Amino acid sequence: MDEQQGEAGWLIQRLTLAYHRLLIAGFALTPLIAIAYVYSFQDPALRFEHHLFHEVAIGIAIALSAFATYVTWRCYRASGEVFLRWLALGFLGFTVIYLPHGFLTRIVDEGLALFLIFGPASRLVMAACFFIALLRYRALPDVLPVRCRYQFWLAGLGVFMLIMGIAAYLGQLPWAQARPVLVGLETGAMLLSLAGILVMAVLRTRSPLMTVYMVSLAVFAQASLAFLLATPWNHLWWLGHGIFAAGFFMLSYGIVQAFHTTRSFSTVYSQMDMMAQLREQQAWTQEALLQVQEANRKLEQLASTDALTGVANRRQLVERADMEVPRSERHGAPLSLLCLDLDHFKRINDDYGHLAGDEVLKQVAEAIQQSLRPSDLLARVGGEEFHVLLPDTDLAGARDVAERIRVKLEGLDIPVQGVVLHVTVSVGCAQLGPDGADMKSLTHTADERLYQAKALGRNRVVIA
Repeated sequence: MDEQQGEAGWLIQRLTLAYHRLLIAGFALTPLIAIAYVYSFQDPALRFEHHLFHEVAIGIAIALSAFATYVTWRCYRASGEVFLRWLALGFLGFTVIYLPHGFLTRIVDEGLALFLIFGPASRLVMAACFFIALLRYRALPDVLPVRCRYQFWLAGLGVFMLIMGIAAYLGQLPWAQARPVLVGLETGAMLLSLAGILVMAVLRTRSPLMTVYMVSLAVFAQASLAFLLATPWNHLWWLGHGIFAAGFFMLSYGIVQAFHTTRSFSTVYSQMDMMAQLREQQAWTQEALLQVQEANRKLEQLASTDALTGVANRRQLVERADMEVPRSERHGAPLSLLCLDLDHFKRINDDYGHLAGDEVLKQVAEAIQQSLRPSDLLARVGGEEFHVLLPDTDLAGARDVAERIRVKLEGLDIPVQGVVLHVTVSVGCAQLGPDGADMKSLTHTADERLYQAKALGRNRVVIA
């Protein structure tokens, strides 16, 4: 019974492994379907020549390659693995040599061969470095002195610059002579990628990074095949770029994902740690942002609100007037202003003290606010003086509002220090247009009428 269960378990394990390998192989060979479809059914004469789009795509590829170069180089510094040294050098070579391909996009009509040659040249250099990396996969960690390591990178850069010079020279050849060169470079890149897959099969690598590496090599080989079958700017040419980009994204993602699977990688880059720190930082940033927004809201409120009464201050009144005056002029809607001043308020401060006066101002402000519409604005502009801005209100309407306020305040009981105080108010009214062309003249007219109300005996409204 146990023997049968063991055989069943072994069979399931083998089937699962075969299934995984089949999935990997199917995923790795998926680009072939797209290549076969485009090559068989798309008109090769169809072209999509868009220089800006091509330059953006090149820029993304260069940025991604530079990122992969940096991360792989950091891994090499941490572990000293010779494999990683050549892998980083391959990324660096592609970055350096592929860069002119984007810059030369705009001169494609004058020098097609010069424009094209840097693409296959960069892919060939990368494939060669990747192949050498595989040959050194199980080599002992690098023990070169730091100076020698930097000399290696400088020598690599020198070789890449030399290759760029040779490519630039070959790009000057007539198209008939340059075409075999391009085909040779691209074929070399494809064969090196396929040879790399063969080496990996012999080495029997099992790590997740190396599996992604093998799939990426397969995708790179198929991208080279698409370029070999294509002509510049046709659909198959663009498909080659897309397939190559997919391989690059896959390999870069695999490197980052595998960093936490081995000690050499985890000391440089742990995705799990990074994501945890990122979530923590995002939560902290969100909380800090909410606190800043709340603080800004309170500061804005303090800056535009009278601290004693809680109504608007002069600053908010000016800001609101700057919006209402143009609106009134634009739409022909009436706009009025009330200037209010409490009568004999100084006596309250003298007889009962400033705390009593503050309480009176609070209750007066609350009573006035209750007499206004939501669209009206009450502002305390000084001591016992208030202004009321009345949108969509003519002078007759302003008089009615002012009279309503006057009557309400006259009948208001204000208990302070064991006594009930009463106040009255004098009001001057003015309307934009008849009484002033702007806010300054409107305020001046309303103030003059306020003084008239005072001179006529107080506790009254004056509109003319």
